[in-house]
Amino acid sequence: MTDDSRTGSAVPASEPDETAGDEGRAHRHLLSDAPARLRFLNIAAALGLVALLFFVLVVGRDFLVPFVVAVAIWYLMIALKDSFKQSTKYTRIPVPDAIAMILAIAATVLAITLIVVLINSSINGVIAQIPKYQDRINDIIGNTLKLTGYEGENPLREFIANLRPQEYLSRAASAIGGLVQDMGLIIVYVLFLLLETWTFRRKLNAMARTDTHRENLRTAIREIGEDINTYMRIKTWLSAAVAVLCYAAMKLAGVDFAEFWAVLFFLLNYIPTIGAILAVFFPAMLMIVQFTSIPLIVSVIVVLIAIPTVINNFVEPRMMGRSLNLSSLVIIMSLILWGSIWGIIGMFLCVPIMVILNIVLAKFDSTRPIAVMLSANGRIDSNRAVTASQPAE
Repeated sequence: MTDDSRTGSAVPASEPDETAGDEGRAHRHLLSDAPARLRFLNIAAALGLVALLFFVLVVGRDFLVPFVVAVAIWYLMIALKDSFKQSTKYTRIPVPDAIAMILAIAATVLAITLIVVLINSSINGVIAQIPKYQDRINDIIGNTLKLTGYEGENPLREFIANLRPQEYLSRAASAIGGLVQDMGLIIVYVLFLLLETWTFRRKLNAMARTDTHRENLRTAIREIGEDINTYMRIKTWLSAAVAVLCYAAMKLAGVDFAEFWAVLFFLLNYIPTIGAILAVFFPAMLMIVQFTSIPLIVSVIVVLIAIPTVINNFVEPRMMGRSLNLSSLVIIMSLILWGSIWGIIGMFLCVPIMVILNIVLAKFDSTRPIAVMLSANGRIDSNRAVTASQPAE
């Protein structure tokens, strides 16, 4: 009886221990899987956020494109205002903030008006001259074939006739026309952005919880703004210099629509490397059709290649530094991506958008690796990175 009681009491005592052991192992297993599950949830959330972002960019195109253009114009105005204020070093005439802002607004409006008028008039002129250029191309091909002993009909005549460059030029004109139609909305956005400039500092002070947090936030935003303004100011003036010098070279050579090509040089110069290639390609094709002198064509093309090459590879790095560079692969992918989302306007806006994004990413230690991957040579200005700090108690 005593043995039975011992045996009966031993069995119930062992069952809770085994159950507790199983529960402990299951709990430890869940804890060991927690980091993997958390990583999976973070990746899924990031992919969902990216998909939502692309959906918003595509669906909200009619709203977002004018707003992004307005932001670009606003930054251009701020950069021009800083340029007018810095002119005091040379003129020794002090320029108040209000006067500098008025001059910047007037210069921006005048420049945009001239660009739109030149592009529209030049596109119409190019479309009217396309049949003559196509005939000239057919003559060049026919004469070249005759030199090789070929006596038949030009096999590329039908192909050249089916190229229809008028459609691409008309599409570009339509994109510009649509942007002009949205100019009223863009002006409203720019006005509100200018008004927000004066109240942003008060909002920033109210948003910070402590003095340390406020100072770190103010430093980060000030340095980001300085870098963006530096990029917009220097890139705009250097693009204008490229356009003026290339215009002078083409005008002296008698290239048709030199004004239009100069505007194209100005706009495409915002796109590093690829922009200069595209800007030279189109007038080079026109010169091959327009001129018969090979030395003249070659000399003008060499000059048009040399001007942006010298300015972008030697002058710009000395003035802007290495913190605003972008990888060529990133530029190509950005052109394809933004072009597919927002069309021609997206292709022109993509590089400034990516440069500004790279500036912001480079300012914080947590996102600096992304900025390094986006850069051309991995060299990012590390002296101005902002580290995350705990707010003071």
